[in-house]
Amino acid sequence: MREIFLRVPPDDPASLVRAAAVCKAWRAILLSSDDAASFARDYRAFHGPPPPMLGFLHNKCYKTHCLSHFVSTTATPSFRPPACHGRRHWYALDSRHGRALFYTPKSDEDFVVCDPITDDRWAIHADPRYSDVMWKPQDGDEDEEEKTWNAAVLCAKDRCDHLDCHGGPFLVAFVGSDEQRGTFASVYSSETDQWSKVIFLNQPNAIMEAGHSAVLGSKVYFPCKQSTQIVEFNMGEHKLAVINKPFNQAYLALVGVEDGMLLFAGLRESKLHLLSMEAGPNGAVAWVRCRIIALKPLLPSRALLKASVVGFAEGIGAIFLSTEAGLFKIELNSGRSRKIYRKMFFEKIMPYTSFYTGVRNVGGCSGRASGAGVTATTAM
Repeated sequence: MREIFLRVPPDDPASLVRAAAVCKAWRAILLSSDDAASFARDYRAFHGPPPPMLGFLHNKCYKTHCLSHFVSTTATPSFRPPACHGRRHWYALDSRHGRALFYTPKSDEDFVVCDPITDDRWAIHADPRYSDVMWKPQDGDEDEEEKTWNAAVLCAKDRCDHLDCHGGPFLVAFVGSDEQRGTFASVYSSETDQWSKVIFLNQPNAIMEAGHSAVLGSKVYFPCKQSTQIVEFNMGEHKLAVINKPFNQAYLALVGVEDGMLLFAGLRESKLHLLSMEAGPNGAVAWVRCRIIALKPLLPSRALLKASVVGFAEGIGAIFLSTEAGLFKIELNSGRSRKIYRKMFFEKIMPYTSFYTGVRNVGGCSGRASGAGVTATTAM
């Protein structure tokens, strides 16, 4: 039975949960602490990498507040983490390495990092040296200078394969900009519960707050509102740089990382345009590769009338398009397309990828981070 369970598709976690309820012997394989930890490791090794996509995060904003939502994309829509769905005044910023990052302006903290698998949560206060950049002026305040920012979450475990990051250390990279201080950045470590020193670049670069971030090693990239530029935050060397993209097409936006290169994507004349860019030292561009995919054979005609690129699943190699006919997933390697959600306008979606075997807080997945001010809660 263990060998059979290992072959259950990772995008159908409900099957393992149902199997655990059949009898004590099956439950022992899947949920008892010793056997389950071994099974979870073997399951990840059998199917990965990359981890499967279990769903995606998106925000729905109204005049007075925003709601974060989680949409399951598993074969049976069973995985719905309560920490990530329907949270009032929670704004999803990023999802990476088994975690999700939220901006929570109406709470005591400023950020919350969640592990949707274990339901652990870490509360983080913004660095007071730049927390004012997160405050938004009232409508009609024309004298207020433009303040923009964005943030990303990533695993901090050394030499991690990101198949089982649950409970390990993490980082939150923050980049902001205003006319007085220019562009500045800092990184939070869950191990020390502290923000690093703030580094500055003496020029304002309005950060695209709804844009996708990208992580390559110790470097985090954020798109700018000026479509020809992106900001590079080198956390290892504590440096900031602005990279001028070697193309002027405003419709191409940063969506993530593919094959160790930054990936830009956009739609034009019913075609999906992809550009992979390798960033060199000091903001230089070392190499560029372009691809074009015709969408007419892949999508219904209604979906071609009004569409936009809203997300990318790293490792899986899937682009997501918000269209008049619904949300579509385009697999770049196979060329297959599939509708994964009903008609709805999305500005940005953040795919969530991880293995889920029904095991919680076993095999090193304690969900606890060191640091006196970090809070973690577990819901069983």
